[in-house]
Order: sequence, then structure tokens, then C-alpha cells
Amino acid sequence: MLNRKPLEVPADPSDRRAFVNGATPEEWAEFHRTNIITVSMRVKWWWRRTLHVLR
Repeated sequence: MLNRKPLEVPADPSDRRAFVNGATPEEWAEFHRTNIITVSMRVKWWWRRTLHVLR
């Protein structure tokens, strides 16, 4: 049996929103500052979200 540590969901609402979207708080802040999501950012965020589902 695998022993996985539980996910630590941030308590701060803006950090939680970044976490749900698969971004780091710094990436999320950059997105809100520029209002631009590049393809690589979208793929990276998608992959982070998918890893949580696959576990």
C-alpha cells in the first residue's frame, strides 16, 4: 500500500484559487498582472491539476 501525504490546501483565498488552477501563487499573480496565459503555462497548470487527480 502506498503511503501518500495528504494535499496541503492553502488557507488564503487567492493562494487557494491558484492551487485549484494548478498554478503557484507567483504564477497566478503574474497572470493577474499581465492578464496573459501562455500555452506553456496552460499545459503546466493542466499537468499539475491532472497529477492530483491521478493520485
